[in-house]
Amino acid sequence: MKYRAFFIPILLITLFFGCKDEKNKPIEDNKQISLKTTTDEIITLTKTDSGFKDESNKVLFLNFFTTSCAPCNAQFPHLNNLQEKYKNELKIISVLLEEKRPEEIQNFIKDKKIGFDITADKNNFRLSITLGNITNVPYMLIYDKNGQYVTHYTTATPEEMIEADLKRIF
Repeated sequence: MKYRAFFIPILLITLFFGCKDEKNKPIEDNKQISLKTTTDEIITLTKTDSGFKDESNKVLFLNFFTTSCAPCNAQFPHLNNLQEKYKNELKIISVLLEEKRPEEIQNFIKDKKIGFDITADKNNFRLSITLGNITNVPYMLIYDKNGQYVTHYTTATPEEMIEADLKRIF
């Protein structure tokens, strides 16, 4: 009986305050989230009223993917072309939605010849939740320089279609 009086308050405190899972917490407006790239750089995204922006002052292209997704893999050459062609106006960030060992990710990047940032971080999942719990990939979003939503794609998309959308906002 003595133990019950001691353990019940501890159990309640732990239940309500001790088990926060930041991975599943959405990002609030005007808040920032830091994503760690595969090269150990930190990209900071700031949530706007209708999207995200980063410190580069470029159009932001978020590409959510998994390494086992065939349409995602088919998209990488197109994204490489767009990043190279519009490197002064466009920032592509691929957001990995699976947990992989660093060497597996590095081999994947090398194999696909990816020439833009890839984030492999627990905050990737938090970003996904904020954007509506993205689970179907590929999923790509475009935000203008001010962080305002422009468009999104829910499947592999022809490079020409993406480029036409980008040209409208450059």
